[in-house]
Amino acid sequence: MMEMSEKKVRTTLVLSEAVLKRLKEKSKGNMSKLANEILRNALFPKEKSMFGELKGLVSTKDIIEEEAHEELYS
Repeated sequence: MMEMSEKKVRTTLVLSEAVLKRLKEKSKGNMSKLANEILRNALFPKEKSMFGELKGLVSTKDIIEEEAHEELYS
Protein backbone atom coordinates (compact mmCIF):
# COMPACT_ATOMS: atom_id res chain seq x y z
CA MET A 1 0.00 0.00 0.00
CA MET A 2 1.29 3.46 -0.88
CA GLU A 3 2.09 5.65 2.09
CA MET A 4 0.96 9.25 1.73
CA SER A 5 3.38 12.03 2.46
CA GLU A 6 2.54 14.41 5.28
CA LYS A 7 4.08 17.32 3.40
CA LYS A 8 1.44 19.86 2.42
CA VAL A 9 1.50 21.83 -0.81
CA ARG A 10 -0.71 24.72 -1.86
CA THR A 11 -2.38 24.74 -5.24
CA THR A 12 -5.16 26.58 -7.02
CA LEU A 13 -8.12 24.81 -8.54
CA VAL A 14 -10.19 26.46 -11.23
CA LEU A 15 -13.73 25.13 -10.81
CA SER A 16 -16.85 25.50 -12.85
CA GLU A 17 -19.79 27.24 -11.18
CA ALA A 18 -21.67 23.95 -10.87
CA VAL A 19 -18.76 22.24 -9.12
CA LEU A 20 -18.19 25.20 -6.81
CA LYS A 21 -21.88 25.28 -5.88
CA ARG A 22 -21.89 21.55 -5.11
CA LEU A 23 -18.69 21.83 -3.02
CA LYS A 24 -20.23 24.65 -0.99
CA GLU A 25 -23.36 22.55 -0.38
CA LYS A 26 -21.48 19.42 0.67
CA SER A 27 -18.47 20.90 2.47
CA LYS A 28 -20.18 22.26 5.60
CA GLY A 29 -17.74 25.17 5.64
CA ASN A 30 -14.41 23.57 4.74
CA MET A 31 -14.26 23.30 0.94
CA SER A 32 -10.50 22.63 0.90
CA LYS A 33 -10.85 19.61 3.16
CA LEU A 34 -13.66 18.18 1.04
CA ALA A 35 -11.78 18.85 -2.23
CA ASN A 36 -8.70 17.08 -0.80
CA GLU A 37 -10.80 14.11 0.29
CA ILE A 38 -12.45 13.82 -3.14
CA LEU A 39 -9.10 14.04 -4.94
CA ARG A 40 -7.44 11.55 -2.57
CA ASN A 41 -10.28 9.02 -3.04
CA ALA A 42 -10.22 9.46 -6.83
CA LEU A 43 -6.44 9.22 -7.16
CA PHE A 44 -5.73 6.63 -4.46
CA PRO A 45 -8.76 4.35 -4.20
CA LYS A 46 -8.84 2.00 -1.25
CA GLU A 47 -7.65 -1.48 -2.06
CA LYS A 48 -10.47 -3.96 -2.40
CA SER A 49 -10.29 -7.21 -0.53
CA MET A 50 -11.68 -10.46 -1.84
CA PHE A 51 -13.72 -10.80 1.33
CA GLY A 52 -17.35 -10.42 0.40
CA GLU A 53 -16.75 -10.30 -3.37
CA LEU A 54 -18.87 -13.37 -4.05
CA LYS A 55 -21.58 -12.48 -1.58
CA GLY A 56 -24.92 -13.49 -3.01
CA LEU A 57 -23.35 -15.37 -5.93
CA VAL A 58 -22.68 -18.69 -4.21
CA SER A 59 -25.06 -20.45 -1.90
CA THR A 60 -24.28 -23.31 0.45
CA LYS A 61 -27.30 -25.01 -1.14
CA ASP A 62 -25.27 -25.19 -4.38
CA ILE A 63 -22.47 -27.19 -2.76
CA ILE A 64 -22.70 -30.97 -3.02
CA GLU A 65 -20.03 -32.50 -0.81
CA GLU A 66 -19.80 -35.77 -2.74
CA GLU A 67 -19.03 -33.92 -5.99
CA ALA A 68 -16.77 -31.28 -4.47
CA HIS A 69 -13.88 -33.70 -3.82
CA GLU A 70 -14.67 -36.36 -6.37
CA GLU A 71 -11.45 -35.74 -8.34
CA LEU A 72 -9.35 -36.46 -5.24
CA TYR A 73 -10.49 -40.07 -5.09
CA SER A 74 -10.21 -40.96 -8.79
